[in-house]
Amino acid sequence: MTISKTLICAALLGLGAQAQAAQYLGAAGAGVTATDFSSAGLLGFDLDFSQRSQVSLSFAVQAQDLAPGALSFNALVRNLSGLGFEAMSVQLEGARFALPAGSIGTDGFQSVTRSGYAADRLWAQFSKPGVTTEFYIGNPLASAGAGDWTLDLSGRQVGDTFRVTVAVPEPGSYALMLAGLAAVGFVARRRRQG
Repeated sequence: MTISKTLICAALLGLGAQAQAAQYLGAAGAGVTATDFSSAGLLGFDLDFSQRSQVSLSFAVQAQDLAPGALSFNALVRNLSGLGFEAMSVQLEGARFALPAGSIGTDGFQSVTRSGYAADRLWAQFSKPGVTTEFYIGNPLASAGAGDWTLDLSGRQVGDTFRVTVAVPEPGSYALMLAGLAAVGFVARRRRQG
Protein backbone atom coordinates (compact mmCIF):
# COMPACT_ATOMS: atom_id res chain seq x y z
CA MET A 1 0.00 0.00 0.00
CA THR A 2 1.39 3.39 -0.96
CA ILE A 3 1.68 6.31 1.42
CA SER A 4 -1.17 8.21 -0.29
CA LYS A 5 -3.54 5.21 0.07
CA THR A 6 -2.55 4.88 3.72
CA LEU A 7 -3.26 8.58 4.34
CA ILE A 8 -6.64 8.37 2.59
CA CYS A 9 -7.64 5.32 4.66
CA ALA A 10 -6.53 7.03 7.86
CA ALA A 11 -8.48 10.17 6.96
CA LEU A 12 -11.63 8.17 6.21
CA LEU A 13 -11.32 6.28 9.49
CA GLY A 14 -10.83 9.59 11.32
CA LEU A 15 -13.91 11.10 9.65
CA GLY A 16 -15.96 8.03 10.56
CA ALA A 17 -14.94 8.35 14.21
CA GLN A 18 -15.85 12.04 14.26
CA ALA A 19 -19.29 11.44 12.75
CA GLN A 20 -20.71 9.90 15.92
CA ALA A 21 -22.76 12.04 18.25
CA ALA A 22 -23.87 10.95 21.70
CA GLN A 23 -23.26 7.21 21.94
CA TYR A 24 -26.51 5.24 22.10
CA LEU A 25 -26.38 2.84 25.07
CA GLY A 26 -29.80 1.23 24.70
CA ALA A 27 -33.48 1.57 25.49
CA ALA A 28 -35.71 0.29 28.29
CA GLY A 29 -39.45 -0.02 27.82
CA ALA A 30 -42.07 -2.56 26.81
CA GLY A 31 -43.79 -2.48 23.44
CA VAL A 32 -41.39 -0.01 21.81
CA THR A 33 -38.69 -0.48 19.18
CA ALA A 34 -36.00 2.22 19.10
CA THR A 35 -33.68 2.93 16.18
CA ASP A 36 -30.80 5.38 16.69
CA PHE A 37 -29.99 7.84 13.86
CA SER A 38 -27.61 10.11 15.77
CA SER A 39 -24.79 11.79 13.88
CA ALA A 40 -22.28 14.57 14.55
CA GLY A 41 -24.12 17.37 16.34
CA LEU A 42 -27.49 15.59 16.23
CA LEU A 43 -29.28 13.26 18.61
CA GLY A 44 -31.93 11.55 16.48
CA PHE A 45 -34.01 8.40 16.78
CA ASP A 46 -37.20 6.70 15.61
CA LEU A 47 -39.61 5.02 18.02
CA ASP A 48 -42.24 2.45 16.99
CA PHE A 49 -44.87 1.95 19.70
CA SER A 50 -46.91 -1.26 19.54
CA GLN A 51 -48.80 -0.23 22.70
CA ARG A 52 -49.20 2.94 24.74
CA SER A 53 -46.27 3.03 27.11
CA GLN A 54 -42.96 4.79 27.64
CA VAL A 55 -39.37 4.18 26.66
CA SER A 56 -36.13 5.55 28.15
CA LEU A 57 -33.15 5.87 25.83
CA SER A 58 -29.69 6.22 27.38
CA PHE A 59 -26.76 8.02 25.76
CA ALA A 60 -23.13 8.71 26.69
CA VAL A 61 -21.64 12.14 25.99
CA GLN A 62 -18.86 12.16 23.38
CA ALA A 63 -16.15 14.82 22.97
CA GLN A 64 -17.73 16.24 19.80
CA ASP A 65 -21.01 16.82 21.69
CA LEU A 66 -19.24 19.21 24.06
CA ALA A 67 -17.47 21.31 21.42
CA PRO A 68 -20.54 23.38 20.50
CA GLY A 69 -21.98 23.02 24.04
CA ALA A 70 -25.35 21.94 22.66
CA LEU A 71 -26.77 19.07 20.63
CA SER A 72 -29.66 19.20 18.14
CA PHE A 73 -32.45 16.74 18.95
CA ASN A 74 -35.27 15.23 16.92
CA ALA A 75 -37.32 12.05 16.86
CA LEU A 76 -39.97 10.41 14.72
CA VAL A 77 -42.55 8.47 16.74
CA ARG A 78 -44.90 6.00 15.04
CA ASN A 79 -47.96 4.27 16.41
CA LEU A 80 -48.14 0.63 15.34
CA SER A 81 -50.90 -0.30 17.81
CA GLY A 82 -53.80 1.02 15.75
CA LEU A 83 -55.07 2.84 18.84
CA GLY A 84 -53.93 6.38 18.03
CA PHE A 85 -52.03 8.94 20.08
CA GLU A 86 -53.82 11.44 22.30
CA ALA A 87 -50.78 12.99 23.96
CA MET A 88 -47.06 12.59 24.48
CA SER A 89 -44.33 13.78 26.82
CA VAL A 90 -40.54 13.87 26.78
CA GLN A 91 -38.54 13.91 30.02
CA LEU A 92 -34.78 14.63 30.18
CA GLU A 93 -32.36 13.44 32.86
CA GLY A 94 -28.77 14.72 32.70
CA ALA A 95 -29.49 17.27 29.95
CA ARG A 96 -31.74 20.30 29.52
CA PHE A 97 -33.68 21.91 26.70
CA ALA A 98 -32.12 25.15 25.49
CA LEU A 99 -33.54 28.02 23.48
CA PRO A 100 -34.73 28.40 20.83
CA ALA A 101 -37.58 25.95 21.28
CA GLY A 102 -38.09 23.36 18.57
CA SER A 103 -41.33 22.18 17.07
CA ILE A 104 -43.77 19.33 17.61
CA GLY A 105 -45.72 18.22 14.55
CA THR A 106 -47.85 15.41 13.17
CA ASP A 107 -48.34 13.65 9.84
CA GLY A 108 -51.46 15.74 9.17
CA PHE A 109 -54.21 13.32 10.22
CA GLN A 110 -54.46 15.24 13.46
CA SER A 111 -52.94 18.42 14.81
CA VAL A 112 -51.19 19.57 17.96
CA THR A 113 -53.87 21.33 20.04
CA ARG A 114 -51.73 22.21 23.08
CA SER A 115 -48.05 21.93 23.89
CA GLY A 116 -45.45 23.30 26.25
CA TYR A 117 -41.99 22.78 27.64
CA ALA A 118 -39.74 23.44 30.60
CA ALA A 119 -35.99 22.94 30.99
CA ASP A 120 -36.29 19.17 31.45
CA ARG A 121 -39.56 18.23 29.72
CA LEU A 122 -41.89 18.92 26.85
CA TRP A 123 -45.42 17.73 26.14
CA ALA A 124 -48.17 17.88 23.54
CA GLN A 125 -51.84 17.00 23.23
CA PHE A 126 -53.28 15.99 19.86
CA SER A 127 -56.71 16.45 18.28
CA LYS A 128 -58.94 13.60 17.13
CA PRO A 129 -58.18 10.97 19.80
CA GLY A 130 -58.02 7.46 18.41
CA VAL A 131 -56.64 8.40 14.99
CA THR A 132 -53.60 6.28 14.17
CA THR A 133 -50.75 8.63 13.36
CA GLU A 134 -47.16 9.57 13.93
CA PHE A 135 -45.67 12.67 15.45
CA TYR A 136 -42.40 14.50 15.17
CA ILE A 137 -40.29 15.97 17.95
CA GLY A 138 -38.18 18.57 16.21
CA ASN A 139 -37.64 18.17 12.49
CA PRO A 140 -36.63 14.58 11.64
CA LEU A 141 -38.01 14.83 8.08
CA ALA A 142 -36.35 18.19 7.24
CA SER A 143 -39.75 19.83 6.68
CA ALA A 144 -40.06 23.52 5.90
CA GLY A 145 -41.03 25.59 8.94
CA ALA A 146 -40.13 22.94 11.54
CA GLY A 147 -37.11 23.13 13.85
CA ASP A 148 -35.10 20.75 16.00
CA TRP A 149 -34.92 21.07 19.75
CA THR A 150 -31.54 21.81 21.33
CA LEU A 151 -30.11 19.91 24.28
CA ASP A 152 -27.81 21.85 26.60
CA LEU A 153 -24.96 19.64 27.79
CA SER A 154 -23.07 22.29 29.78
CA GLY A 155 -21.45 20.89 32.89
CA ARG A 156 -21.27 17.42 31.35
CA GLN A 157 -18.03 15.51 30.76
CA VAL A 158 -17.09 12.92 28.14
CA GLY A 159 -18.55 9.61 29.25
CA ASP A 160 -21.36 11.13 31.35
CA THR A 161 -24.73 9.63 30.58
CA PHE A 162 -28.09 11.24 30.02
CA ARG A 163 -31.54 9.84 29.38
CA VAL A 164 -34.47 10.79 27.15
CA THR A 165 -37.84 9.28 28.13
CA VAL A 166 -40.71 9.45 25.64
CA ALA A 167 -44.15 8.53 26.99
CA VAL A 168 -47.42 7.94 25.18
CA PRO A 169 -49.94 7.61 28.02
CA GLU A 170 -53.25 5.78 28.17
CA PRO A 171 -56.22 8.06 27.38
CA GLY A 172 -57.39 8.21 31.00
CA SER A 173 -53.99 9.31 32.30
CA TYR A 174 -52.99 11.96 29.77
CA ALA A 175 -55.28 14.60 31.28
CA LEU A 176 -53.53 14.13 34.63
CA MET A 177 -50.14 14.22 32.93
CA LEU A 178 -50.96 17.48 31.12
CA ALA A 179 -52.25 19.10 34.30
CA GLY A 180 -49.03 18.16 36.11
CA LEU A 181 -46.81 19.43 33.29
CA ALA A 182 -48.78 22.68 33.09
CA ALA A 183 -48.27 23.19 36.85
CA VAL A 184 -44.52 22.58 36.49
CA GLY A 185 -44.37 25.07 33.61
CA PHE A 186 -46.27 27.66 35.65
CA VAL A 187 -43.86 27.29 38.59
CA ALA A 188 -40.83 27.55 36.28
CA ARG A 189 -42.24 30.69 34.63
CA ARG A 190 -42.89 32.31 38.01
CA ARG A 191 -39.32 31.55 39.12
CA ARG A 192 -37.94 33.27 36.00
CA GLN A 193 -40.14 36.31 36.62
CA GLY A 194 -39.18 36.51 40.31
